[in-house]
Amino acid sequence: MFEILANKQGYNFRYSETLVEIQKLFIFLKYMKKQLDLVNKFHKKFNVPILSKPSLIPSDRSNLRYSLMDEEVKEYIEGVQNDDLENIAKELCDILYGVYGTILEHGLQDRIEDIFKEVHNSHMSKEYHQYKMVKGEKYFKPNVGKFFKK
Repeated sequence: MFEILANKQGYNFRYSETLVEIQKLFIFLKYMKKQLDLVNKFHKKFNVPILSKPSLIPSDRSNLRYSLMDEEVKEYIEGVQNDDLENIAKELCDILYGVYGTILEHGLQDRIEDIFKEVHNSHMSKEYHQYKMVKGEKYFKPNVGKFFKK
């Protein structure tokens, strides 16, 4: 029953998910929008590029975005190695800040929620394997291209 309702609302679930999992995803996406809005304010304050439509960015900008995210991931690892949960939490926020900023700079803010749902559904089609889910018989590749067709 829920699968039919989800499909009528435009969500493509290829297997049964519990209502709780779906609710968690929608709550996360709601917070993603709020967090994007906060990072958007930061970008505006410091004149960091925000593109209005999906775009590739110059290599100097993409290299900068990569280095910012890479630095935060390294600082997260330092927190793990030092058993410093407060630093781990801070660095996870900094990682998200870098990711959200990159989303804005690529002009993906209006499509990222749908893209995230598509990638999530693909991940959920994987099969269990200890420590990492694997692509099994029911796996399907996310169709991200459909969000860029004119």
